Amino acid sequence: MRVIWFLINLLLSISVCSIPIIAVGLFDKGKYYTGKLIKMWARWVIWSTGIQYEIDGLDNLNLDKQYIFMSNHESALDIVLGLVAIPFNIVFLAKKELFRVPIFGWAMNSAGMIKIDRQNPEIARRSVTGAVETLKHSSFSTLIYPEGTRSNGEELLPFKKGGFILAIRTQFPVVPITILGAGNVLPKGTLAIKKSHIKIIIDVPLETQGLELKNKEILLQDCRNIIHQNLIQSNHGHNANYKLYST
Repeated sequence: MRVIWFLINLLLSISVCSIPIIAVGLFDKGKYYTGKLIKMWARWVIWSTGIQYEIDGLDNLNLDKQYIFMSNHESALDIVLGLVAIPFNIVFLAKKELFRVPIFGWAMNSAGMIKIDRQNPEIARRSVTGAVETLKHSSFSTLIYPEGTRSNGEELLPFKKGGFILAIRTQFPVVPITILGAGNVLPKGTLAIKKSHIKIIIDVPLETQGLELKNKEILLQDCRNIIHQNLIQSNHGHNANYKLYST
């Protein structure tokens, strides 16, 4: 029954929220109000799952800055969890094909999501350059899942370099985010939702000021090591001082 309830609310929330996002996005150049609508949609989705989430580390963030958030990825819920947990106007880098989906794609475009064309390496590089310029001339932060796909929850997959290149080129700090337990609530390859608690750890930002592209591997490893250590501590029963949230 929980799966049916979740799917009904997912479809309903997309249908209900997409229209105002498209309409408001046409006039909302800074995407401030559009961002509020997207967070409202994300809270609706989380509420429909019946889960509670906990956040540690919000005090590590400066609300006047822009960041590149980097998170582990075990569940389809990670996207909406990121939207509700991070108190910033978040845009995603998304494959251009998604923008062709009726209503959903139009809403993505109106919300300021950044289109990435991976047709070939040269076009992909131009897409990244466009993303750099978009972020630098906006108030947006972005959330990236550097594993590139969902893991099975047993180990952290290797990180891809693209997000760290983006961070260095924009000179935005990288914020490691660790989501604990999402893979147990909604595992990869299933729609079976288990009511449970999820913990989200927001670590101290890694500065990129003065870094050059040759430093991307060090930045990548520093970020991955922080997330990996959080996962290890969680598996060993480590408890942080979390604040409890429910939507």
